Formats: sequence, structure tokens, C-alpha cells
Amino acid sequence: MQYPKEFIERLHLVWGTGFLSPGGPEEVLRIVEGLDLKGARVLDIGCGTAGPAVTLARETGARMLCVDVEDVVVARARRLVAAEGLEEQIEIRRIAPGLLPFDDDAFDVVFSKDSMLHIPDKGALFAEVFRVLRPGGTFAASDWLAGVGADDNPAFRRYLEVGHLDFEMATAAQTEAAMRAAGFEQVSSTNRAGWYRDLASREVDAIEGPLRDEILRVSDPVTYETWLAARRALRDAVKTEGLCPTHLRGIKPAGQA
Repeated sequence: MQYPKEFIERLHLVWGTGFLSPGGPEEVLRIVEGLDLKGARVLDIGCGTAGPAVTLARETGARMLCVDVEDVVVARARRLVAAEGLEEQIEIRRIAPGLLPFDDDAFDVVFSKDSMLHIPDKGALFAEVFRVLRPGGTFAASDWLAGVGADDNPAFRRYLEVGHLDFEMATAAQTEAAMRAAGFEQVSSTNRAGWYRDLASREVDAIEGPLRDEILRVSDPVTYETWLAARRALRDAVKTEGLCPTHLRGIKPAGQA
């Protein structure tokens, strides 16, 4: 389990209820900017605790089918959806890692926010995303990517050393190549490190200061210090662009089923 209850509580304190990655509703809406989602069937891969799904359902009118692989995360997601009164618009399912349990051409849009780094086989992932999209459908996501030369970036290496999560990061070029190999057209990636650089510093300041006592109420001093070191390393990795939050977009050709 990568996201136990205590870790979820810490992330919610920093990023807001329902969010396991930064940016809140504004960043979610930037990921899907330009898409008409009213009534669209949207698959959310790695939905986390459902903050992004709630945003998309409420702000765009999308019909969300949201999947994740951890029981604790799925339970929290369902709780938020119920609290927001959106059960008719958002369905949360726990699925096993691997192939997506959905028919071909089942969704108008596939969305994901900062969860694909946990999936090692990017080629298989994008092939599945392509398969479940209808012809003409859009893949719109964000993810944490490795910057150019990240393996030689001390700040990036430090982040990998002190972080506790399991992930497999690709570069933007590798990610775009994998998307094109799966069949996507109009593939693009947008580096968001410039946006997150200052925000990451403010988050570390908050964890060191105003949020410290709140974090310690849901955690313990050793975990707090370990996590603070990881958050400082993340800040430095983003500052040097060894780690790059990135928006991704691709289209399944209209003539291809």
C-alpha cells in the first residue's frame, strides 16, 4: 500500500481535501482546457481521493468513471463523492493493476492527474488508453516526468533516494514517443515546472511552519521529519527541472477503431 490513511491525511492538509497532488481545481481545469466535457463519458485513471473527479463533474458536466488500485484510496474517494452529492455523476471502482476492464471505444475522454508515474510499462498503458477511447477521443492528463539529464541531476537523485513511493518516470520525449507508438496523433507535452517551482517552495514553508502541528496530529515526529526531507528534495528537484510536472494531450484518430 502506497497511500495509507495517514499519508492521505498529510497530503490533504497540503493540497486540499480530495487531492493527492498539487494545483487543486484550477490545475484540473487547465489539464482539460479547450475540451467540451458536458455529458462526456470520462475515464479517470488513478483517481486518488476524487478531488479531480468532483471538479470535472461539477465544473464541466462530465460523467466520470474513476478507477484506482488501493482500497483505502477508493473508500476515501467514494466518501467524498457521497458528501458532495455526486453519486449519479461519478462512479468509483477499484480495479487490479494491468489491463483496463473496459470495452474498446468506451470513453470520449481519458483523464489522469499525476498517477501514471506509478505504472512502469508506459507503452502498455498508452495502448490501453488508446483502446478504450472512442475514435476522435482525447487523452488529457498530467504526470510527473523526469527532466532531460535527470539521472545526472543531484537534486533529482536525492529525491529518488528519500521518497518512499514506487514510481517509474519517463522524460517528455520518451512519453510522447510512447503515445505516438500507441497510435495517438496531435501529441503534445507542456512543462509545468515553472508554475510549480514557487508553489513547491511555499508548500515546504507551510509544512515547516503553519501546518506542522496539524501534520503531527495525524502523523508522528519521525514520519514528519522524513516527509519534510522528501518535500525539500522534491522542491529542489523541480527547481532544477530534474522533476517536471507536465501536461499531456493526444487524440485518437477519428477513423481508427
